[in-house]
Amino acid sequence: MERNEILKVLRKIDVLPTFPAVMAEVISVINDPMSSAADLAKTMDPSMASEVLRVANTAYFGTRSFRTITSIEHAIAIIGLRPLSQIILHMPFLSMMNGVGPQDTKKFIRHSTICAITSQVVSQTLRIGDPHAVYIGGLMHDIGAIVLYRYFHTQWQVISGLVRENGYTRVQAEEEVLKCDHGMIGACLLEMWNIPQSVSDGVMYHHSPGNAAENAWNAKIIDAGNRFAKQADLSDRFTNFDDFVRNNKHLVPLVEKLGFEASLCEELRLYEEVYALMKNARPLLTATGEEQE
Repeated sequence: MERNEILKVLRKIDVLPTFPAVMAEVISVINDPMSSAADLAKTMDPSMASEVLRVANTAYFGTRSFRTITSIEHAIAIIGLRPLSQIILHMPFLSMMNGVGPQDTKKFIRHSTICAITSQVVSQTLRIGDPHAVYIGGLMHDIGAIVLYRYFHTQWQVISGLVRENGYTRVQAEEEVLKCDHGMIGACLLEMWNIPQSVSDGVMYHHSPGNAAENAWNAKIIDAGNRFAKQADLSDRFTNFDDFVRNNKHLVPLVEKLGFEASLCEELRLYEEVYALMKNARPLLTATGEEQE
């Protein structure tokens, strides 16, 4: 496809009309260490507030069987700031996943959440890149894949065929069919929504960080977070820190590929922070059979 054809489709995407403006406010709240979940709630329009109430009343947060949450304030208390920001920033992408099975939707939430958490911890621990930009970019890094499925479904099927029958990687197949990959498509959409370049560059180059002229560290960190998320082992359901470290040994080699030789203290801190944040996000990462319903 020609680039102009792709951009023409992207300009018509309007899944949540108020979302671009709200996203800028959400990013501002996340970037402010003095912000609270209540501050984040003030950025929501009625449709978003309704969705947050719906999510707060699901089994993800252990509420469906014994209580009903009717106010945003109560929902905020149940969900918390970080999970609330994840829910809000996932909303337009989930609405674009019309026709995708619930298991694939859950997989998307889990993968993007782990990528975001890991990227932020790596950035903070090694003092490289922008921790806030890589967190947001990590949550959104695969938005282009969702756009491809929803708005370029014919091309998506051809791409899937190349992967399945010809041994292409997903990115190679996208380049073959579209002359760009899902990172580029996602970044173009975010730029149309006036999302900061520090975020969109990380999304654009998360499969090719060496091509980033600016914000290269953000792209490298999200690439590492993406790779970790693909291999993350959640089988112990965060019941034991030692098991988590043992099951996820690939984190340190991914960090070393960034060109850093982490000290033992830094390695421990990486695991402790990732473990703590993933444990906090456990309802979004390890749903039971009942929750999948």
